[in-house]
Amino acid sequence: MACTAAFTVRMPAASRAVAAPAAARAAAAALRPAAPRLTAPARSSSRPQSARGLRLVPRASWGAPVEFAAGKVLENEREAEQLQRLRVQIGGAASAYTKAGQFIQAKFGEDGKAGFFAIASSPGADKENGVVELLVKSQGGTAEQLCTAAAGAEVLVSAPMGKGFHVDTIPPADVHTVLIFATGSGISPIRALIESGVLQAGERKDVRLYYGVRSPAHQAFADAIPAWQAAGVKVVPVFSGQGQGYVQDAFAKETGVSDWGGVAAVLCGQKGMAEAVTELLTSNGVPPERILTNF
Repeated sequence: MACTAAFTVRMPAASRAVAAPAAARAAAAALRPAAPRLTAPARSSSRPQSARGLRLVPRASWGAPVEFAAGKVLENEREAEQLQRLRVQIGGAASAYTKAGQFIQAKFGEDGKAGFFAIASSPGADKENGVVELLVKSQGGTAEQLCTAAAGAEVLVSAPMGKGFHVDTIPPADVHTVLIFATGSGISPIRALIESGVLQAGERKDVRLYYGVRSPAHQAFADAIPAWQAAGVKVVPVFSGQGQGYVQDAFAKETGVSDWGGVAAVLCGQKGMAEAVTELLTSNGVPPERILTNF
């Protein structure tokens, strides 16, 4: 099924009122009560329509309208414990996927609640067919619906969105060490980053991936790890269920870094992990702008 690309549409601003004479304005101001101060623009009860008549659905995350188009689940396979690997057709919207770390919104039915899902395939990997891969954790809501969707199931999808990982800001000439931290399904955009080649791991002194999950059974993309290591990414698995703690614990025990001046990091996963790793890095002098996230 061909899918229509999704775009954000901005509604035109209201036209400005013609200024009244000074005396009239003063009189009107004296009669009307002071307007309350608003911290956010009020939302209209009616749903906005695009110029083409397609319904737009506002999302609370950024407040901008998001247009959904028809998509289709092509494949749905178990990747690891509680994780499903899906190939989803999003049509021409796939051309908007240009940076590893971007995501799509997806939902079932016009009134369904949209979920956010990072793209696991590399940018351009199957752009000709308009297909992207997702790694989805079975945890209720839209994620649960995706995990149980059969091949051929219809789903509404947005175009790829988000800033992605700006690895162009950490070129090998300035950054000799890149430390990557991922937990659970957070490995999804990290896979896209590594396999896209934009990390230029072979041109750096040290590129490490600390990959934390509960057990080997929970480790997604395990069969791809040998290829990642061959490409110059050393993978350090951390299994919390086997008493190894979390990725921040494994890194803190032995950083293996002698020159912090050329270090950058990429983070994707649990908030607590990201905060702990960021504190470890900044306390050793790594600038915040060299700690990359995709949100």
